[in-house]
Amino acid sequence: MNQIKNIVEALLLSSGEPLSADRIHKIINSKESCTKADILEAIDTLKIDYENKEIEVSRVASGYRIQAKSTINDFLNIIYADKTPRYSRALMETLSIIAYKQPVTRGDIESIRGVSVSSSIMRTLTDRNWIKIVGYRDVPGKPAMFSTTNEFLDYFGLEKLSELPDLPDIKEPQNLSLDLEPDMADEVTQVSSEQLN
Repeated sequence: MNQIKNIVEALLLSSGEPLSADRIHKIINSKESCTKADILEAIDTLKIDYENKEIEVSRVASGYRIQAKSTINDFLNIIYADKTPRYSRALMETLSIIAYKQPVTRGDIESIRGVSVSSSIMRTLTDRNWIKIVGYRDVPGKPAMFSTTNEFLDYFGLEKLSELPDLPDIKEPQNLSLDLEPDMADEVTQVSSEQLN
C-alpha cells in the first residue's frame, strides 16, 4: 500500500492538471495490480500525511491535485506577482454572470450588465477554456448559449458549481423620497425663478 501511495503522490505532483481517481487507477494498474479503492485509500492517507504541512490534496472538478494551502497565499503572491494575469472588472463581471446564470447568451449578459460585451472578453474566456458553447437558443438569430467548464472550476478550486459563494442580497435603497425641508423648498423655488428671469 505504501508503494501505491508513493506513486499516487508522485503522479499528482508531476501532473500539470488534476487527475481523477479513475485515471490514476488506469495509470498504476497498467504496471502494478491495484483497485480503485486502493487509490482512494492512498489519497486519504496523503491527506493525513499533509495535515501538518503547508500542502494538501485538494479535490476539484477534474479530479485531485496537490496544492499549497491558502495559509501561505501571502508568500505565493510574492512569487507569482509578475506572472499572475490581471483581469478587467468587465471580464470578471461577465464570467460571474455566466457562472451564476448559465446557460446564458451574450444578449443575456449585456442585459444584466447594461453594456455590450466585447468580443475580446468572450475570446479571452474561451481561450482560457473557462467557458464553452453548450447550445443555441431557439429564437431568431440562434444565439450561442455559454456555460462554464471544468477548467473554470479547477482554476477557482471548486469541485462543483454549488460551491460558488452565495450572491450578496441586494437591498433596495430606502427613503428615496425627496421631501425637502420647507426652507430648502423655498430656496429651490427662488433659485428656479431667478434662472427664468
